[in-house]
Amino acid sequence: MIYCAPTHAASEVSSLAEAGAGELYCGIQEAWWQVRYGDHDSISRRQGRANLSTRDELARLAAEAQLYDLPLYLALNGHYDEEQLDYLMELCAAFERMGGTGVIVRDLGLLWRLRKAGSGLSRVLSLLAVCASTQSARAFAGLGVCRIVFPRFMDAAMAGEVLRAVPGMEAESMVFFDKCPLVDGYCEHYHGVGYAPRTGTDANLEGKPLHTFCTTYVTHACLGSSRMYVNPDPCGACEMAAFERMGVRFGKLGGRGRPLSERIRALMFLRKAEACTSDGERAALYRQVFGHACSCYYGTARQRGNAIEAPVEARDSTRVYAGSQTQNDRLPQVLAALNAENRTRPLTLLFSPQQGKGLTGEELETLREWLQRRQAHAEAGDVHLCVNDVGTLTTLSDLADPQHRVALTAGSLLVGGGVPVELERFLSPADNPPRAVWDADDNPRVLTYHKPPRELRDHWMQGLRLDARPSLQAALSFVAGGRSVAAEFALT
Repeated sequence: MIYCAPTHAASEVSSLAEAGAGELYCGIQEAWWQVRYGDHDSISRRQGRANLSTRDELARLAAEAQLYDLPLYLALNGHYDEEQLDYLMELCAAFERMGGTGVIVRDLGLLWRLRKAGSGLSRVLSLLAVCASTQSARAFAGLGVCRIVFPRFMDAAMAGEVLRAVPGMEAESMVFFDKCPLVDGYCEHYHGVGYAPRTGTDANLEGKPLHTFCTTYVTHACLGSSRMYVNPDPCGACEMAAFERMGVRFGKLGGRGRPLSERIRALMFLRKAEACTSDGERAALYRQVFGHACSCYYGTARQRGNAIEAPVEARDSTRVYAGSQTQNDRLPQVLAALNAENRTRPLTLLFSPQQGKGLTGEELETLREWLQRRQAHAEAGDVHLCVNDVGTLTTLSDLADPQHRVALTAGSLLVGGGVPVELERFLSPADNPPRAVWDADDNPRVLTYHKPPRELRDHWMQGLRLDARPSLQAALSFVAGGRSVAAEFALT
């Protein structure tokens, strides 16, 4: 298996190569971005030292990676508006000139822009895009994706089912670090940098202000009061052979912001684990290296594919809503429950993100017949088919019928917007008192509230304003076979 390791400095390349990395990936947060959006995770889901800060650093990293014959990928896996896409396209062109290999992308608008520009960068689909069905994989291939990073909940069997449907598609699966209890691509929590608190007499040390819009942040809110990840050092070593048999050639390590020593230790362990002949031998090696019992990515505590928070949405009170954005309700049962509804009322059918083979032929035929019966009534209200993954959008596109008022709409899980569930607190100085901390370099600092810049707040609120996101609109229409796709929900 080829291991894809994170890096944030050219000086790390030789050590990572020696430890067994076969590919590298990185992030960047330039002054252009930071001035407008702060030291925020909106460019690539990581903050602070997890990112390079200048193109000179990126160029040095690219040159060093070439010396060791290591492909280098740039993580650009946020949701973006048009101004951000203009900047990112120029950044991608510069990265390609530096000799960069490819980009790790989530945003449909960025995929569309890269495709239109004829970019020579390979396009790797971020796990934040949550590609978990055969139909989605085919749709992303049409947008130029050549490799999929599978979401953390997908085991080897699920990965194999998707790859068999798209011959030639490459794939990565997570093998170490950063396991999350929620499906990452649907998470609306803020992912900031946690600073160690100064306590006791240390709290009285003088320290320069460290400006932030969230002084109370300690760790990701989804982790609750435990302040710990679900398992320490989560590992997929025992599943690597199974993934490889299913066609997954790349193993991804998370942890762009982790110390180099931790990333090297994980790489060296994974290389040694390949020589083990049994799971028991691998577990013993794991305990020897990490000092505690094995924490498995794909064991009994595996991330659940339906571990999705309800998205922020504003429903239209004049419409009937059926189905769910988050629960995989079976379509025949959803339609059967609607038989008693007033047919004259507008209706929205909600489809949650699909996994495996997605909607079955039987379900599609049931829906087609149900729509025909409803349309037979002269006063029937319009129907919105609200989809939350590109595979379902492709599958249902033939059912769109403007003449009979059946429209495709995009749910918030599909096109996102980045609004954190903590937004109200971020805008309140009273909820962000000064706090004495140690910064990343162990210097005494005082976390001091700074109101989020206007550009960052606008970015958070872009939500489903598709009229201001023409690149995203174009990508959705392309996936839907040229049909128009509207926004179903507007953010409150």
